[in-house]
Amino acid sequence: MPPRFDSAALVRLRMLLERRPAIEIDAPEHRRASVLIPLVRDHDGSYVLVFSRRAETLAAHSGQIAFPGGSVEAGESFEDAVIREAEEDAGFPRTSVERMGRLEDLITNSGFLVGPYGGIVHERVEYVMQQSEVAEVFEVPVDALLEQTQPEVRLVAFRQRRYPAYFYRYRDYEIWGLTGRMVKSFLDLVWRTL
Repeated sequence: MPPRFDSAALVRLRMLLERRPAIEIDAPEHRRASVLIPLVRDHDGSYVLVFSRRAETLAAHSGQIAFPGGSVEAGESFEDAVIREAEEDAGFPRTSVERMGRLEDLITNSGFLVGPYGGIVHERVEYVMQQSEVAEVFEVPVDALLEQTQPEVRLVAFRQRRYPAYFYRYRDYEIWGLTGRMVKSFLDLVWRTL
C-alpha cells in the first residue's frame, strides 16, 4: 500500500501552513523556546518525523522524547532559534531546513512559551547529537502516527490534579507530554491534506 502522507500531501500541508495564521501568545514573563517538527523524506518516498531523546543527566526533562529545539537566546527570533537548535540537536545543516509555518504557541508547566514550526529537511544526514543534551535521535514514519489506534488518551497527574494527555507509541518509544500535544496539533493539519 502506498504511503498516505506523500509528496502531494506535503505540498498541500505547506500551503495550509502558509495560509493559516497561527495563534501567537504574548507572554513576556515566560522564557521563550522554539521547536522544529522536522519532516524528512524516507527512501520509499514516505515521510518520517525526527525526534530526540533527551540525555538522562539533564536537570529538566531528562530522558524525555522531544523535537529538536530549545531556548531562544537574547536578541534572537523564534525563526532563527528553531534553525540553530535543529542544527545543534540533530545535526541538520541550516541550509537544508525549510520552515513551512508556525503552529499555535504553547505554554509549558515549566514556564516556557514554545513556538513550534513545521519544517522540511531537504537532505538526509547522519544525525550528529549534542552529547550533553541528546541521548539519541530517531525517526517515526508519519503514517505510523496516523494509524487509527493513535493516539491513546490517558489521564496524567500533575500538582494533585489529573489532565488528559496524548500518547503516541512506536516500537519501544512512547511520545507524550508537550511533544505529544505538538504531534497531535501537527497531525490534525496533516489529516486535512490526505
